[in-house]
Amino acid sequence: MERIRRLLAGALACLFLAGCSVPLNGHTSVEELLRAPQLAGDYGMIQSALNEWLGQSAQLKYPLSGELLSPFLMGDYDGDGVQDAAVLYTTLDTSNVCLAILQREDGEVWRVQDTVEGLTETVDSVRFAHLQEGGSDQIVLGYLASQEEYYLAVYAYQQGRILSILEQPCEQYLVERITSKEYEDVILMSAAEGEGVQIELLTSDREGGFRRVAVMGLSPDRFMGCASLAAGTGGDGGQYLVLDGWTGVTGTNLASVLLRFNEETQQMEQAEQIGAAELYDASLRNVPDLISQDLDGDGVVEIPTQPGEAGLLNMSQGRRMDFIVWMDYTSSQPEKSFGLLDEEMGYYLELPMEWEGNLLLTDSAEYEGALELRSLDGQQLYLTVRITGTSGPAAGWTRLGVVASRQIQARLGPDAVIEDTDYRLSRSLYIL
Repeated sequence: MERIRRLLAGALACLFLAGCSVPLNGHTSVEELLRAPQLAGDYGMIQSALNEWLGQSAQLKYPLSGELLSPFLMGDYDGDGVQDAAVLYTTLDTSNVCLAILQREDGEVWRVQDTVEGLTETVDSVRFAHLQEGGSDQIVLGYLASQEEYYLAVYAYQQGRILSILEQPCEQYLVERITSKEYEDVILMSAAEGEGVQIELLTSDREGGFRRVAVMGLSPDRFMGCASLAAGTGGDGGQYLVLDGWTGVTGTNLASVLLRFNEETQQMEQAEQIGAAELYDASLRNVPDLISQDLDGDGVVEIPTQPGEAGLLNMSQGRRMDFIVWMDYTSSQPEKSFGLLDEEMGYYLELPMEWEGNLLLTDSAEYEGALELRSLDGQQLYLTVRITGTSGPAAGWTRLGVVASRQIQARLGPDAVIEDTDYRLSRSLYIL
């Protein structure tokens, strides 16, 4: 009860500070108190138009993750070149998230055109896509029902109506151009107990829906579920998918699969550059958050590996650090980057390639909380890394970046010799 009183007091304070009047007549509900204040500008007019159409105040719903974290989704949903609006919301009469599309009449007044009720009470992610011919946007919503239940829905707006053109359970999804040069496809990943991971590739059909182009299964002996999915180009210019899957009895380790779409057979298949078993063994890692990604922004998805036999001698008493090599297995020269992963802070520090396999990591005796990279015998100092406040002094240090409101600084030691002319300490930090 005390917690509820504190929440209500905080909500009332926010409303008063925002200049809103609150009727303290005993009839105001907690739901009403927690609703956002009326917004200004276009968003305010869209919200007012939606409330007027509903005959009540809509509660705006915010996605939990992804790049689009607003309940207002602005896009061209009918392909006429004019911006439309979509809104995520709930009402007192609906428990699931609803989607409304609004358009301007005479370029001034926003009007609701249609609404549709979604699949669950929570939207996890939102993105726009071009899944059909023409210039219109489709809305892709990832719905979260529980920790183990996830659904994907794709909505199109045609002739004044919102159409649900895809609704399907999955664990992970990706919208990417795989089979067509004109529009994007949908890749779904799902897993069932004892059945491994299933990959489905869907593309738009002529009737405005989707057809299943390819289905591929991964052995349950190796993969229990899907942790992440990424797409990128390869060294041969082709389009590739990288799946990171959960492995082992407890499902806490990760390994990767490299896939591509074969235009001739119209099937997903494992890449030929490296065998599936060899890649599984090479990419097996015990850091749950270390997923494959385009590390350097060149369009290629790199796969992280933890090779134990050529690794880092870690003598630090207080930090969880790992030696990581990022690989592009679509290339004839797969090794892309070598460096240190700080598991606690969630950053990767790239190091010169010639240092690989010849490093001792230890705590610094000179700077409290700092780490040193030395030669294996400990006699030569190559690099010192420290974490300070964002306003900490940096004289003599290179400021690498800010992670979790803390500044990462480093400086090369007197014994550091770098043969790689492309290596720059100032560009070596990657936030994962």
